[in-house]
Amino acid sequence: MSISNDEHWMKRAIGLAEKGRGFVSPNPVVGACLVKSGRLISEGFHRHFGGPHAEVEAIRKAGKRGNGTTLYVTLEPCSTYGKTPPCIDAIRETKISRVAIGTVDPNPKHKKRGIAYLRKAGIRVTAGILQEQAQEQIEAFSKWIRTGLPFVILKMAQSLDGKIASRTGSSRWISGPKARLWVHKVRASCDAVLVGKNTVLMDNPRLTVRNGAPVREPWRIVLDEKGAISQNARIFRAGGPVILACSEKFFSLVTKKFRNTKATILSLKSSHGNLDLKQLLGNLGVLGITSLLVEGGGEIAWSFFEKGFVDKVEWVIASKIIGGRDAKTSVEGLGIGMLDKAILLKPTRLIPLGEDFLFEAYVHS
Repeated sequence: MSISNDEHWMKRAIGLAEKGRGFVSPNPVVGACLVKSGRLISEGFHRHFGGPHAEVEAIRKAGKRGNGTTLYVTLEPCSTYGKTPPCIDAIRETKISRVAIGTVDPNPKHKKRGIAYLRKAGIRVTAGILQEQAQEQIEAFSKWIRTGLPFVILKMAQSLDGKIASRTGSSRWISGPKARLWVHKVRASCDAVLVGKNTVLMDNPRLTVRNGAPVREPWRIVLDEKGAISQNARIFRAGGPVILACSEKFFSLVTKKFRNTKATILSLKSSHGNLDLKQLLGNLGVLGITSLLVEGGGEIAWSFFEKGFVDKVEWVIASKIIGGRDAKTSVEGLGIGMLDKAILLKPTRLIPLGEDFLFEAYVHS
């Protein structure tokens, strides 16, 4: 089968995998197709954590028709027992003749083990089809499984001149309807959303997903050293679980103040009023949070940039000018002293969102 045909079916599998986005974490999203003589026999995707993997779903749908097919799967089939048996056994038992893989398993303990097993069983294996797309699709899982830390996406909405509010603090709305709808899609794709106390005090957000589609609500995290926000803030009323991260110095007071909110109080080390973000990310990783969307203001943005914790930026640029020397900007804090210390980005996309634009980039390591 030609490479172009391989790419055609892998592209379909990648599209299928996205259907599981927001439901399978901490597992990665995976899609699979069974093809014979250029015809689709069956397909599947990983639908929810603990449920059948994509390969198994496709194999079950195919039944005896799976014999002699080519399996297209976005991620190397698993080779160990977890919530479900290893997929490599189902592939061998179905007598699939060839397996085409998007990317190998990023887990150092399992990488290429599935491929080796399949080849030993006499099954032809081709790996690396649309590899960059397949790797990007599981970038959060890849970081988490290797480091134990979540993949951090910093989201910001600003005017063309870099403002996130007017000089009076007015910030609704910087971006237009399409951009705001996009935000809910991004929230739904992440395990957790984070803001600082100032965002809660000024905007009183819910940080829920409101796009009309069935979703698993993300964790909502507030950084609040002394527990300054109100117990009646909207973030406590509905949606996914809430983590209120405070300084260990104020843990007892904060726990007492928010005892009726059902929020989880997370005690962190602090220095000069700044909570220990490395400790925070480590705790989130232990909870199985693989992706973190940071939605705070300029101070929160700089704190994550300064420590080198941002992996990717999603920057909405609105087609408007706000002005004002005292108006809040998208990245504040102390900032850099010399331009050769600037945080460098690797742009990947510039996408129109109505009258606004989405700038997407990775942070150079």
